[in-house]
Amino acid sequence: MILSLQYLISYQYLSLMISKSQISINDLLQLEAVATGPEFFRQQRVSGLLSGKHRSSLKGRGLDFAEVRKYILGDDIRNIDWKVTARTRITHTKIFSEEKERPQLTLLDLSRKTLFGSKFTLKCHVVLKIAAIHGFRALKIGDRFGAILLDDHNIQMVKPSRSRSHFQAILGHAVKKCNYATSHPLESQVSTTTEEALSQLLGIAHHDYIINIATDASLLSEQSIHYIGILAQSNSVIVSHIIDPLDNILPNEKVPFSDSQFQIDWKIDQKAQLEYKNAYIKHLNQLENKLASFNVPFLKFNTDQDLKIQLKEILDENYQ
Repeated sequence: MILSLQYLISYQYLSLMISKSQISINDLLQLEAVATGPEFFRQQRVSGLLSGKHRSSLKGRGLDFAEVRKYILGDDIRNIDWKVTARTRITHTKIFSEEKERPQLTLLDLSRKTLFGSKFTLKCHVVLKIAAIHGFRALKIGDRFGAILLDDHNIQMVKPSRSRSHFQAILGHAVKKCNYATSHPLESQVSTTTEEALSQLLGIAHHDYIINIATDASLLSEQSIHYIGILAQSNSVIVSHIIDPLDNILPNEKVPFSDSQFQIDWKIDQKAQLEYKNAYIKHLNQLENKLASFNVPFLKFNTDQDLKIQLKEILDENYQ
């Protein structure tokens, strides 16, 4: 009830989108400077949440020190850490990690559940901007970048590439899909889902991918969350959740609901507002805890704030 109601109320505000329903490729290309900022997490196998230098799980004589562990027969005696060995009276050896390129895939949810924004911008525009930042970040450090473009009609897989022209072509195609969808929101029935896109992703990202999922995560099905958990077992997965102020605050007014044939009017009072908000927050907390159990970062981006400011706040929070 909670999530279906959120979806219906969003659709009643489609008229609010008309003045801000278009986005251009230039809007995305201007975000290249944002992608040069610092990285999020320092103590993960992938040292940057927006990519960055990647340490492989392959251990060897590389450039970067990884850890100290107990000596195992067959370890290179040249790597013995004599200080730790003397202190613990147990032989320990230094382990080094080598850096390697990792392909990136970003799932851009441009389906009708992201074709909404009550104030500053649309959810689908935030999805595009997040994808652009991930792409610029990947190209900057030499990673291959690809995408899964999801709309109401198709799921399109674009293989990762290091080519800048390939990346710009992805953005250009995604912009066209988004602009068309926002100008034809009720054209046809939904035939594809995020669940299907994640299922297809399982067949591609077998291991060592960086997978960015940009969507309204509150509408993910249980099966979708299960797929994310499977992907996270052998890949680095990031979920970017797009939030609009109306997602958890019902308008205090009479709201019409229609399926184009029948219409009902529902009067929302303060009690209904509070119950709905509490239910939404509870649902989101449960989702965040579930993703945390998979070691999947859950980033929240709002449609009523500038994306650059939000990125800075996330960076500051995770470096405190």
